[in-house]
Amino acid sequence: MTALVDEHPHLGVEPVLRQLNIPSSTYYRWRKAEKQPCERRRRDAELTGRIRQVHEDSGGI
Repeated sequence: MTALVDEHPHLGVEPVLRQLNIPSSTYYRWRKAEKQPCERRRRDAELTGRIRQVHEDSGGI
């Protein structure tokens, strides 16, 4: 959803949220989480990177 607003800034945030029936507080919470992810999301991202590296090192197995 945030990508839609980013790709079409001329539409405006509030009209898009209204049309999609999404509270503005939800949108701004998503935005904050993108900039300041919680500890779990940071750890998950780190582990995902490590898993991908192991997968690549093993020849995709």
